[in-house]
Amino acid sequence: MNSKLFARFILGCALKASFALALFEIGPAQAQTVQCDSTEDYCVPFVGCIEKTGEIFRGQTHGLAGGPLIAVSSSGASCVGLWEKTYLGIGVARFKCDDGRNGASVYTYFEEKTGTAVGKAEMTNGQIGKFWAGWNLEAYFREVAPEERRNMVCEVNEMLLS
Repeated sequence: MNSKLFARFILGCALKASFALALFEIGPAQAQTVQCDSTEDYCVPFVGCIEKTGEIFRGQTHGLAGGPLIAVSSSGASCVGLWEKTYLGIGVARFKCDDGRNGASVYTYFEEKTGTAVGKAEMTNGQIGKFWAGWNLEAYFREVAPEERRNMVCEVNEMLLS
């Protein structure tokens, strides 16, 4: 490994570690989303739905291959965490919420037409959810996956409200 590549690797690890420490010092209660712009810090919006309860999560991730994530649920929970893209191209996130829940999500499918990543999440209380990330979520639900929309507990229109 050349020295430039090694320095970049060390810097990336240090940034992730410092964010992780800040995450647990700040805590989810202080999580706030910002105006999400794809050119600024590669911010990507996401939505999620807890399958049994219909609880909706709206949030954003930052970074091209990993970084912080922030979300707020329809029940009022604020969540923060970290996500990263693995060597296999799978997106993995870990997060904690101010209502005591923690969770992890894995994005295993990327729909190319709308640029939507699709994944599943599990909370520490056993709740299972589905999450979608991308800039064209409305087109994904309208054109690509109308059957997914019909089978969901959450209303897509409510999920897509910003």
